[in-house]
Amino acid sequence: MAINHRQIEMYRGDAADLPQVLGELHKKFGAHSDLLRIAKVNQQIVAGYALASPTEQLDYFELAWIGVLPDYRRQALGRWVAGHAMGVAESKSGRGLWARHGEPVKFFQGLGFAVLPNGGFVVEFFPE
Repeated sequence: MAINHRQIEMYRGDAADLPQVLGELHKKFGAHSDLLRIAKVNQQIVAGYALASPTEQLDYFELAWIGVLPDYRRQALGRWVAGHAMGVAESKSGRGLWARHGEPVKFFQGLGFAVLPNGGFVVEFFPE
């Protein structure tokens, strides 16, 4: 199904309402997250992500997971949702966003993330 990005609506999510694919991601990687967002098209969940707020030692939000349902992949929806996650983190005074996952490298680097020496990715926000 082709998506017009203007159709995407973002909402606060509830883990109990996630489709199976996203629910599994949340159980596996998002237990410690405190911000869950879902993307809907025509009132149907198509993607989502979870963020963990910064700790006192680190001013970076953690992108615990990001996912797009299989029928909606390869349409830049993941990139759009990742941009939303970056915007949320920046609007909440985060200095950056990091992900502990080692893949997909091409996806994260395409969004401006740098590869961390111990694995994972990081992107810093610069004040205007």
